[in-house]
Amino acid sequence: MNQIINKKLATLFFLLLTTTFGSAQSLSELIQLALTNNYQIRILKNEEAMASNLNTVGNSGQLPTVILDGGITTASNTTRQEFADGSLKEGSNARSTNANLSLLANWTVFDGFAVYARKDQLEYLEQLGQLNSKFYIEQTVADLVVAYYQLVFEKQLLANHKLAMTISSYRVRLEEKKRSVGSGKMVEYGQANVDYNTDSIAYMAQLNRIQSLEIELNRILSNPLETPLTIDAGEYTFTPLLQKDTLLNQTENNNAQLEQFMLQELISEADLRMEKANRYPTINLFAGYQVSQSTAEVGFIELNRNIGPVVGLNVSFNLYNGGINNTAIKNTLLENENAELNTAQVRQNLQAQVYDLYLQHKSLADRIAMAKINVDTMQKVYEIAAQQFSQGDINGYEFRLTQLSLLNAQLSLNSLLFTLKITEINLNRISGTVLSAYL
Repeated sequence: MNQIINKKLATLFFLLLTTTFGSAQSLSELIQLALTNNYQIRILKNEEAMASNLNTVGNSGQLPTVILDGGITTASNTTRQEFADGSLKEGSNARSTNANLSLLANWTVFDGFAVYARKDQLEYLEQLGQLNSKFYIEQTVADLVVAYYQLVFEKQLLANHKLAMTISSYRVRLEEKKRSVGSGKMVEYGQANVDYNTDSIAYMAQLNRIQSLEIELNRILSNPLETPLTIDAGEYTFTPLLQKDTLLNQTENNNAQLEQFMLQELISEADLRMEKANRYPTINLFAGYQVSQSTAEVGFIELNRNIGPVVGLNVSFNLYNGGINNTAIKNTLLENENAELNTAQVRQNLQAQVYDLYLQHKSLADRIAMAKINVDTMQKVYEIAAQQFSQGDINGYEFRLTQLSLLNAQLSLNSLLFTLKITEINLNRISGTVLSAYL
């Protein structure tokens, strides 16, 4: 049975080595790769460019329109015309033509200042496109950093399982040696083999877990999903915890989500200005040049030609439309209030997260200090237990309990360190400093 387990372990361990040996990829290198390749980031960048393209004076309605229009029609009819004086004109297949050509410019010189509100809104929408990109980039970088350190944690856990196998293998060899000299018991030898196989199964499952995480990391990077990744499973590095007031100020000034909602307030305010503009008259100036000509084989006029400029003024004032404008303004005022309430809610939620993560960070630092003491203590206890086990002073079950206590102490420490790193990442994400912290 051990030979089968060892053969499977050798195969899986070889697969792991083929994806981890080589030069380690730093976190900043992976972030740069994600910023270049991530599909959703590229989509949002395109949408940002589209919003920028729309933000023009022409789209706001501040510029005139110039239209060239023309056409020609011809007809061939059988015509009979009887006049009051008794005269008669008839024609078979009488031909008539009409041709016209005009160049006309139209300019809205006043529309209740709606054009300025519309231009402001286009500015805000362009900024919103930039904030959407910023928000998703920060979320992607945060997800990438979490996945990276999750992989670091899982590889540390893999080393923990490897240590468990080493200890279990030592125990199996010792029980075999006892049996060879006639002092061992079959029950303890069988239990040692069961424990070794259990540790081996856990090791193989952990290898599979690491491979799944590498697939997820490649998905975030928009890499081919089976691209080998080399991650250094070393010690965690932590940035100093800032003061709570500093974190709150950074969140207020840098958080992209909060900026999005504040910008939505401005967009809603521009909507209100455009609705109120409907209460004012609209004044249009137009000018142009027209050419028209018509001919007829039957009728009073055989040829009619008009050539010349045209200038005019058009005023439109909606005096009453059933209260539609007032209803729209009332609803827009409610939308403004909702935008303000949403901003206040998001601000409060973000502040609550900062308070919670700040307290969690301080608590984790204290627990990590105690967990390190536990690991040091259990390491010494394990060394004593290993010596006693080799001398026959304790049995295999007692030695197994000591082994598990050491491994659990190490697992607890690694879990706390990983949780502290995740807390740090979330604080940087909320405070809008995730890019500067990890790039």
